[in-house]
Amino acid sequence: MRVLHSLMTRPRKREEIDHIAGASNGPELIAELRRRGLRAACQRTPGVDRDGKPVKFGIYYLDDADRRAINAWLRLRDRKGGQ
Repeated sequence: MRVLHSLMTRPRKREEIDHIAGASNGPELIAELRRRGLRAACQRTPGVDRDGKPVKFGIYYLDDADRRAINAWLRLRDRKGGQ
């Protein structure tokens, strides 16, 4: 839920997903969201790593269809009493 909430707020780097989830398995969490039907897209953004090397960081984000699906799921969950 923490990861979903954070992605509803704004796009996040993989390292942010790890920190928010309290684990170092952010890519697996995103994979699970995808298995559950979300797109949870990843945009590769150029950057520089801590050694000064050029890299492409992954930035995960939700598109409008993902946001609608999450909101529908939350409404359904709330009607069922948070189960």
